[in-house]
Amino acid sequence: MIIDSHVHLYPPQWQNLGRMPADLFDVEGQLRRMADAGVATSVVSDPHIWYGDLDLGDLAQTTTYNDYVAQLQADHPGALLGLASVTPWRGDAHLAEAKRAIEELGLAGFALATSDQNRYLDSIPDAFWEFVTDAGVPVFLHPGGQTLGQDLMDAYRMGEVCGRPLDMTVTLARFILTGGYERFPDLRFLCAHGGGAITMVADRLDFGHELRNYAPLGPWGEVELVDAPSIHVQKLYLDTVTFGPNPLRLVLDTVGHDHLCFGSDCPPVPWAIERHLDVIRKLNLTEAEMSDVLANNARGLFRIPVRRR
Repeated sequence: MIIDSHVHLYPPQWQNLGRMPADLFDVEGQLRRMADAGVATSVVSDPHIWYGDLDLGDLAQTTTYNDYVAQLQADHPGALLGLASVTPWRGDAHLAEAKRAIEELGLAGFALATSDQNRYLDSIPDAFWEFVTDAGVPVFLHPGGQTLGQDLMDAYRMGEVCGRPLDMTVTLARFILTGGYERFPDLRFLCAHGGGAITMVADRLDFGHELRNYAPLGPWGEVELVDAPSIHVQKLYLDTVTFGPNPLRLVLDTVGHDHLCFGSDCPPVPWAIERHLDVIRKLNLTEAEMSDVLANNARGLFRIPVRRR
């Protein structure tokens, strides 16, 4: 039994508005891939990435996406589970749309970009985090199309291979160091791409925090965390989309098998499910741990009932 927690699909009315892979609009193709690979449920989200002039954070486009993914969920119950697109940096109307998506459309959680217009998680209004906490839904965190250092990453798609994990790392570090997790301890994040490099820098965050009052290293900040930053890193749920076993081993060592969720990032990444499974097999998990990673953790996070194929 497999639950794929990292799948992207887009509304058909957007298809001719940009330069996006065709499989992002192919629902039937996704259902065939699922059947071939033994995937029981795909958690469908908006990656907040668009090649073209469409601003996916615009309220009208957000509403369009949420209506689309809600209908997708209704048309394919149990097989496709929808996450609401949300851009909470952009004001009260976006918070109202977030509430509509959960309370009226019945979506399973939120898909949130790592940043928006150079604003990171720590600058999202508390009202959004309060609603997420009260609703008890998870947040799937995914790098958007514009990332830190974008002006240095035009060649070789470096924005994709370097910029997105960098944006993930920076936004999580800022959220943790500014006390976000200590103010909202019940938040549940599932972070794409193994959380970028957050597991690699977790001990370095502790080093900085321990020496926060050591003036020769420069200024720190106003927040005095109760727990070391790495304690908060361990609260994260991370997906398996690292494209190789070495970073995934560090992810596993940091958050444990019970906070690791299988993902394929397909669409749009054209890797077969079996190739992703081969990466996970190299971790030498027990059968019970493998079941947790492939299905049980995502089932608990998104409250997915057991579905028999």
